[in-house]
Amino acid sequence: MRTRVSAAKRNRLFLPSSLLLFGIVSGVNCFAQTASSQPNLQTTTEPASITFRLKDHPNAKTVALAGTFNKWNTQSTPMTRKGADWSVSIKLALGTYRYKFVVDKDRWTVDPENARTEADGEGHVNSLLIIDENRNSQTLRLKPTAFHRRIDVGGHKLYINCEGQARKGVPIVVMDSGLGNSSESWLGIQPKVAEFARVCIYDRAGLGNSDPSIHTQTITQIVLDLHNLLARAGVSGPLILVGHSLGGINVRLYASMYPKAIVGMVLVDSAHEEQFARMDALIPEEIKKQFPPGAFEITSPEKIDFEENSDRKARLAKWRADIPLVVLTAAYAKPDPPGPLAFLAPKWEEIRQELQQDLVHRSAIGKQVVATRSGHFIHHDEPELVVSAIREVFDATRKQKVGAATKR
Repeated sequence: MRTRVSAAKRNRLFLPSSLLLFGIVSGVNCFAQTASSQPNLQTTTEPASITFRLKDHPNAKTVALAGTFNKWNTQSTPMTRKGADWSVSIKLALGTYRYKFVVDKDRWTVDPENARTEADGEGHVNSLLIIDENRNSQTLRLKPTAFHRRIDVGGHKLYINCEGQARKGVPIVVMDSGLGNSSESWLGIQPKVAEFARVCIYDRAGLGNSDPSIHTQTITQIVLDLHNLLARAGVSGPLILVGHSLGGINVRLYASMYPKAIVGMVLVDSAHEEQFARMDALIPEEIKKQFPPGAFEITSPEKIDFEENSDRKARLAKWRADIPLVVLTAAYAKPDPPGPLAFLAPKWEEIRQELQQDLVHRSAIGKQVVATRSGHFIHHDEPELVVSAIREVFDATRKQKVGAATKR
């Protein structure tokens, strides 16, 4: 069952326990329309002609431009393909506009060539275009240290976005989002981390600016794709991995498969591999029958196959590493089960807290920080806390390296 998450509840864990596994999703359909995003326009007699381009999408069937200038309509402004690129020119008056590209009718992405973005207050980010009094388009193009590219990982392309200065031997931060969330989830964090480290965010297959996978999408396949993406983008260890929700499971599996490359980790209200099974086991069968068929299935645009894989489960359960680890736990992401399941809320919260503690103890130098003002999306509610945790892990890895060099 596809669950639509209202704005008022986007930071709360509720509905079927399957959704609670990943503590998910801030409106998986990356729609950006909000009343607060209406354009602030001043009419001019001669509108400017602005060309919008989305590069390197040769396999897309359709691409559309949606924004405040067309009331986020996904059909009124289709783009035209030439070679691998898509474009459309429209006339716009002086003012400020928000926009996104819509690939194949359901995959929304910010403009990867435009560094100017703005949060919409609903957990999403839009590209921002300002047309000044000289009818010039101000979009703040990419920084010299930026690397934005779609890279073939074996039959389909994934989008990666890196910023910050790369330095030999200095850890690179790699961030993975929650279920159904594209890399735009990290756009408010990335520039701040880029002040002290090279930081890369990416779109998993089927999200944002990445192609759908040609494989059956599993957690293991996600890790293999990311490994190929980093290798082909020239991003090598040492790495600090940052994972939110489902991304927390992904980065732990990555660390178990490629342990020598990982020197630090930050888990942002991470899901736990045992969370679903333990919560689901508490639901009486007679109550499960009150829900419609499919109510306990996990759905998202990623089409991930969540069937248990014994090898993956074993890898995740066994992962231990004495690396700097910070586990950020949201204070206001408590389970809020509906109707017949409401009585399970205290027990589900006990499980959540117990499993967060388990994550802390995966490293002898693990540390838990409770985000006292946050729901599930700590990086939106308290971004400074996430940046601080990454900085703490980054600094700790640098001190470890200095200590090891001194002992030699």
